[in-house]
Order: sequence, then structure tokens, then C-alpha cells
Amino acid sequence: MNIVNRVQFPQTAEISDLYFKVSNDVSINFNEDKNQIILYEDITISLNTYFNSLYEKFYTKYTSIHSLYYLLRLEGDFEVCAYRETSESSTIEVITSQFFKSCRLSDYVKFPLPYLKQNQEAGRIYLEITCFSQQGLFTEGLVITEQEKYQDVSLAIITCTFKKEVYLKKTVNTILQDSFLQDKNFKIFVVDNGVTLNDSDFKDYKVKLIYNRNVGGSGGFTKGLIEALQEEVYTHFLFMDDDIELDSEAIYRLFSLYEYAKKDFAVAGSMLDLYKKHILYEAGAIYNKSIDDEGNIKQDKFTGYPLKHNLDLRNITTLTSLLLEDNIDYGGFWFFAFSKEIVEKIGLPLPLFIKIDDMEFGLRINEHFDNAIVAFPSIAVWHEPFYAKRPIWDSYYYIRNHLITNSIHSSLEYVKTVKAFTQSILYSLCIFDYNSAQMVIKAFEDYMQGPNFITSNYPEILHSRISELSRSYKNQTILDNSVLKSEFYQLTKAGIFQKMLTLLTLNGHLLPQFLINDESVIIRYSVKEKERDSICKGLAKKRIIYVIDENPNSYQYEFDQKAGLNILFTWFNSAIKSCLRWSSVSAEWKKAFNDLTSMQFWQKYLEPQK
Repeated sequence: MNIVNRVQFPQTAEISDLYFKVSNDVSINFNEDKNQIILYEDITISLNTYFNSLYEKFYTKYTSIHSLYYLLRLEGDFEVCAYRETSESSTIEVITSQFFKSCRLSDYVKFPLPYLKQNQEAGRIYLEITCFSQQGLFTEGLVITEQEKYQDVSLAIITCTFKKEVYLKKTVNTILQDSFLQDKNFKIFVVDNGVTLNDSDFKDYKVKLIYNRNVGGSGGFTKGLIEALQEEVYTHFLFMDDDIELDSEAIYRLFSLYEYAKKDFAVAGSMLDLYKKHILYEAGAIYNKSIDDEGNIKQDKFTGYPLKHNLDLRNITTLTSLLLEDNIDYGGFWFFAFSKEIVEKIGLPLPLFIKIDDMEFGLRINEHFDNAIVAFPSIAVWHEPFYAKRPIWDSYYYIRNHLITNSIHSSLEYVKTVKAFTQSILYSLCIFDYNSAQMVIKAFEDYMQGPNFITSNYPEILHSRISELSRSYKNQTILDNSVLKSEFYQLTKAGIFQKMLTLLTLNGHLLPQFLINDESVIIRYSVKEKERDSICKGLAKKRIIYVIDENPNSYQYEFDQKAGLNILFTWFNSAIKSCLRWSSVSAEWKKAFNDLTSMQFWQKYLEPQK
């Protein structure tokens, strides 16, 4: 008897709809030490939810599992029904049902499922449990198979942190306190880039604390991966961010997937919105592409775009849509698992400090393995969404590392690249965001130094310089978004003449000072292009208040003619100088790639600074 997964219980009322669908007459105990649902006569609880659906289509495609049954702890009289929904049909199929009388919590009741279906007939299976006694209890559910495992799995869980001790300790304790996981073979490697943790923080033998200099997320994950590889016992590895909210069942289900896997694949854990916990933010992503408002995929250089983005997981239609698989280019390192064979084939991550390292790693996996990244529904963590994080220095790494990754895995045309960055810089100048424009230039110039730039700069010192540079213009003020929200706000769209005037004057930078009005104007930015304000509103204004959808903050930028013109001149000078070296620099990055992802390079790179 092998447990494939468990019926999950919510820890808070806020997320209960992701676990069970119940009426108001049902009482759920949210104490994690005592999972319990109290039901009354003729009341039904449904497992037709994100976490407690059984995603048959994925199990039969990626694993050898074809025979399953439930073990349920119930008290009272019940009817249990199993249903199947598929992406191919709008009908709901009743696949089996059974009555259970006089159930006692001391004994499991067995509820077998028919053999699982494959391909287009496979779907999503869920249970509904109806109470027929005056009062009943449901306290536990296990999904079981009698099939033998394909392989034993030994998992190295690798997380790196930089001064986020509270989040990290909570995550580690969540894993260690899961009694079912204790029967699995795993070890947690905590890589401390900030050197703020102590051995006394982790007394369990299944946790290894590793001190590391601050080489960013890519360096921290790679340090942990090297330590795990050197123990020569792990079949699989899991990269996991330090600032997630984790239900340990995600790791348990990961074990089952790999124990019964028919082929090798990486698992991209989905990201749920930490601030809107019922929203699926991302289930895998695509690279150098984006999706327009009509749902069409288009080529879009220097872009990573989330799949299954912003879906409400309380919606039944959404759950069935998860059965439709996408071609995933990469998965975020908030929860990303892969085998030892994958590492041996593709090497270690690139030393990119932060940003794009997970994208590049995923691209490499797909180059060597067919459709090898799977976003298995219900394997997910809560993570702070990207709309809530906008440090200016972030864009430096995003742009620089996109350039490096495209040099290695794609092609970079000089004219198209310069055009794209010119547009980005002009946009920043038109909203008076001089620091962001400067980050684009700095990223471009550092990329043009070639791969020696990586080895000749200590990453923590470089980061300090980048952070300081991102604050060099003092014309930005952060405002609270809630003050600016209005239900009656009217978007402004510009005509051709106004757009031409904005471009020709660089939104006022080429006008004489006496024409600049001492006024403020609000410009709203949305992910959807049709819901964006025109930046032309800022023409000849002294201040722009830039409001970004869902971001808790807004940004007030003040006009600085000298700063804007200096940045524009610097950019054109840098772009022109790079013209002759463009092809050779791109070739240098491609040539250095194998070395930068080798064990020999990383062991030297991770040595303490002298």
C-alpha cells in the first residue's frame, strides 16, 4: 500500500474554498493538529476544488499509476460519489458511488475508483460526501495505490535566504512537522547568503545549514545543489524560495510523481497570489513571448510571460481548464524540481545573481528533453506577486540577464535590440523616471563588457553599486495607492497630433522652461494596453503621478530637463559605440556558457572573497 496523496484540509477560513465546497451548516476545524469537518443530515461536502481534485489526466500521462482507491475516516452514515470532468466535454460523469453505514473514526472505509482513463478520456476526478445521519464527522482522506513504485526517490530540498529568517524557519518547520513526510528520504539544505542564521536554529538532522557569501539567488541555489551532489545520494532536487507559504502536501505529491514517473521531467510548482490567495498567478511560463488581450501568443523579445495567469481557483471552469497543458519554457525557482540526470546533462545554473536564472535553466532543460517541464495542478505555493515588488535596481538584472540569455539561446540583432531599449528609455523619460532609464543603460553597458564582467566583479559589491545608482536621481516620491483610487477615473487616450508633439519634444524635455506648467497629472498603467492612460498627459507638466494596477504604491516623478537630456545623450553614445563589437560580444557569451555552468567554475566562484 502506497499513499499517492492526501485530502488536504485548510488552515484558515480565507482559503477553505480551495480545499472544500461546503454550505454554511458545515463546521470546519482550522486547527492543523485536529483536522475535522462536522456535517449534519443531508449536508454534502464537495472535494471539487483545486487542492483536492485528483488530476487523472496528469497521473496517467506522466506516471504508471492506473489503479487508486480512497481510505476515508468517517463517523456516521454516508454516501460517497466520485465524479469526472474533462476538458473535452461539458458533462459531469458519475463514475462510482457507495453507501457506508455506522462508520467509526477508528477504522478507515475503502472507496475504490475504476481504472484511471488516459489521453482525451482522462480528466479531473473529485468526491462528494453526503451525511445521512443526524451528525457526522470527516477527519481524513488518503489516496492509495497497491502498485509497486518505479523507483525510490531521495530528495534534496534546497532553499537560499538573505535575511528572511522568519519565513524560512516557518517553511522548514512545516516540512519537518509533517509526519507522513518523515517516512520519505529527504534533506533540507539551507544556504544562508546573509550569514544571519545559526546551527541552533535547525537542530533536526534532516537540515543542513550552509554559510555562503552573497552571490544572489542563483549562487545560493547552486551552492546548495553542489553540496547535495557531493553527498551522492539524491535522485532529485527541489529549489524553493525562502519567502513562500508552503503546504507540505506539495512536497509529498512531488515524491509520488517521481516514484511512479514513466519518464524524466521537471516540475514547475504553480505560484498562488500571497495577497489574493484564491488567485493562480502562474503555472509555468513562456520566454520571449507574451499573450495579448485576446489570448494569442506573440513573439516578444526580453519577456517572460506567466501561463494560466490570474485565474480564480474557486471557479469550477478554471479547475477543468487546468487540464489543458501548455508548452512551458520555464518554471520559477519558488518551487522547481528536477532529477540528477537533468543536472548531469545540462550543468549548473548561470551566475546571474538574481532574475532570469530560472528562465535560462528551463530553456536548457527543454533543449535537451522533450516537453520536460510539467506544471502539475495542486502542486503550488503562495508567493508575493510581482506586481507588489518594484525596486528600481531589479530592472538592471532583468535587462542584463535577458541579454545574456538571448545571446546563448537565441539571436540578438543589434538594430532590433537598440530599438527596443530606445523605446524603453524614451518611455521612462516621458514619465520622468530617470532612474529606470539609467538602469537600462547600465545593464546594456555591463552586458557589452562580455563574460569577463561576471568573473571580474564581486556580486555583492556590484549589487551595492547598482542599488546606489538606482537612487541617484532624487526626483521620485512614493505615494500610497489607496489615496489615488477612484471609481470615476476617466482614462485618457491621445490623438496622432498629441503623440507626435510628445515624441518631438520628449514630453517637454525639448521645450523651453517657461512652457512647463507647475502642475501634476495622474497616469495609470495597466497590464492590458487598452486600459492604459496615454503618457501624452504629462506633456509640459511639472509632475507625473504614475499609478500601476494592483501595486500598493504609486510614484510621483518630477520633471528635470537636464537629467532627461543627459540620459538620452548617454544612451545614444553607448548604443553607437557598441555597434562594431555587437556580434563579437554575443559570441563571447555563447562561448563562455559551458564554463560558466560547470562545477569547476562555480567552486572557484563561490570561494570566500579575499
